[in-house]
Amino acid sequence: MTIRRTEGPKPTIRTTPASEAQQKTAAKPATIAPNVIKDGFGPAAKTTDLARAEQTLKPLPPPVGRLSLESREAQTAIQTSLAHLTPNTKTSIRNPGIAGGIQLPSFTPKSVERDELGMTHVRLDRQHEGVKVFGEQVVTHLDQQGKVKTVTGDQTTIPAGLGTEKPALSHSQVLDIALKEFGGKPDRQPHSERVIYKDPSGEYRNAYRVEVSNVDGTEEPRRMNYLVDANSGKIYEQFNTIDGYARQHGAAHGHSHAHGADEAHGADEAPGSAGAAADIKVSATPNEEIADLATVTSKINVEDDVTVEQLKLDLDIDHTFKGDLSVSLTSPSGKTEVVHNRKGGSADNIKESFDLSAFAGESAKGEWTLSVKDNARRDTGKLNGWSLNITPKATQQPEQGKADDTTMYSGKVALDTTKNDDGTYQLEDKTRGKGVATYDALNRERASGQTQIKDDNDVWGEATDPERNRAAVDAHYGGQMTYDFLKNVLGRDSIDGSGEKLVSYVHVSNNYVNAYWDGQKMSYGDGDGRNSGPLTALDIAGHEIAHGLTERTAGLIYRGESGGLNEAMSDIMGAGVEWYASTQNPDVKFNWTVGEKAWTPKNGDDTDGLRYMDDPTKDGYSVDHYSNYPKQTEVHGSSGIANNAFYLLANGGTNRTSGIEVKDGIGMDKGLKIYYRALAHYMTPSTTFAQARTATINAATDLYGADSPEVQKVKESWTAVGVN
Repeated sequence: MTIRRTEGPKPTIRTTPASEAQQKTAAKPATIAPNVIKDGFGPAAKTTDLARAEQTLKPLPPPVGRLSLESREAQTAIQTSLAHLTPNTKTSIRNPGIAGGIQLPSFTPKSVERDELGMTHVRLDRQHEGVKVFGEQVVTHLDQQGKVKTVTGDQTTIPAGLGTEKPALSHSQVLDIALKEFGGKPDRQPHSERVIYKDPSGEYRNAYRVEVSNVDGTEEPRRMNYLVDANSGKIYEQFNTIDGYARQHGAAHGHSHAHGADEAHGADEAPGSAGAAADIKVSATPNEEIADLATVTSKINVEDDVTVEQLKLDLDIDHTFKGDLSVSLTSPSGKTEVVHNRKGGSADNIKESFDLSAFAGESAKGEWTLSVKDNARRDTGKLNGWSLNITPKATQQPEQGKADDTTMYSGKVALDTTKNDDGTYQLEDKTRGKGVATYDALNRERASGQTQIKDDNDVWGEATDPERNRAAVDAHYGGQMTYDFLKNVLGRDSIDGSGEKLVSYVHVSNNYVNAYWDGQKMSYGDGDGRNSGPLTALDIAGHEIAHGLTERTAGLIYRGESGGLNEAMSDIMGAGVEWYASTQNPDVKFNWTVGEKAWTPKNGDDTDGLRYMDDPTKDGYSVDHYSNYPKQTEVHGSSGIANNAFYLLANGGTNRTSGIEVKDGIGMDKGLKIYYRALAHYMTPSTTFAQARTATINAATDLYGADSPEVQKVKESWTAVGVN
């Protein structure tokens, strides 16, 4: 509700000399009793009362997450961004642009997202003379006041006339070229689009992007992209945009990798026991002078949405008469506790710890404020720094009676399902976003339809249940845990930020040793029973669904350095899903090996997986250092560079190739928040490893401050893997 005042000029009252004289000589009027209406309401509010009421009304906070491009907030952010990027051009996004004397826009809006820090990020596709520039985006970052703070992305000058030049080849001609190169029959309609393309030499070209797909019934599904010169027909590059979970050619299997299984994997368990979270440590170093009779305040923002069990405050204050000082701490809810009140007389300094159990039960998330007040003249000092150590209250585990569903890989879980009209239950969860659903592909080559997987009593995975239900239970759990991880750890409502439904299909094809995300859904094979079981393990589910997250955010192109980052982001988020699930479910064990649960169905060897984030070279295929990138540019093999950087950031350790050690990692929670923020807001389709370093530094700076230990560890971890 809003209260509006009608404002405008006051009416002009003409006065006569007689009336003016009357006003000057008139006696003070008698007090008139208010006209009170006997209906339970008081007298009408005066204008000043209305104004006061208006001031007490707080506007609704702006929405967090992805904004509709048509919304007022998004339109305002877009126009502000365009005005900043093209200050000499009218910023209407509907303006067509420069061709034949018509002004064409340089950018078209792709998405607008607002984060929990109050920043707004506008992602814009680059255009040149009305033609899309392949793989190039610009992201503007607006502060809490709606002003452009920084800009990410490529704005290299493109030769004039390249977009208006008429191509020598038609769409049908370049389709023929791509189909010949594809060498097979596509199972989806091929299509092409005109683009401006920067070739490997750095020169911009008039080109086409052609997409040809063959996904169904193949061991290696393909959605091939071809960049074809629009005049000569030369194919500059080609790459497959569908990831699969089949083992990469050349990768070692079993224990033939170079380093034995007895080597430590770092933090195999999630921090703390199931349901418990690691202590949260945050600090600030304001180094602010405390003048006579002045008050100094310093703020720390805590991102973790946990309940305080215990809280310790450490103070570092220099002062020549600490008896002058009073110090208080205020929580995000507004609760204030005085921790030092003019004690200590003429003694110097306050450098001690305070146990503040009074904040137990408070939410830790939000802004904490330290206030230091000087109450007397003459003596002065400095607030050097302060820190909080928060022990979160243990997460409550689901009631034992509810965790009655049995998975293949994750023990006992509690699935959310839907009851059908006939009294049976299906794997359709309507409690998370727009839903999480798991269907039976009926061993067809193309996963489609909505064939339900049913259970009579809503207790899934019982020994008497149909065999086909087993893999479905794990796939459904994987979808639910991925949604919960995105929501509860990263603060994102599904992969699109708006609750997108997560759909999975099990029993794709026969003896199919693969799992993949095709842009809309998950497809899981049953494995062949020898090399793998059903590929529905938690980290596989998280990995593949994370490709959808990347598609809907940075859109990292699946080749070259951006492709290696794309794969690494999926490995990192897949590990995040497994880690998060381990904090909720004692049967889930977190480690740094990728896909091991499904990959060795016979011997259960959890040291034998597809990739190893703690030491990527263990698979005999991947590289862990940028100096070796020219030797291994395939996206799965080069993913080891960023995978190991993340491992070192979160866990600490030593890179095998460089020998550089990163001491004391910052933990999974902070590491995941940093990499997610970098992906969602600071990376673009063509981001390189060096640019990813910058993106993660920017993300950590937003979250924890430019001088924070977190930013320093981000830098150290990338340096260890040779990215500077």
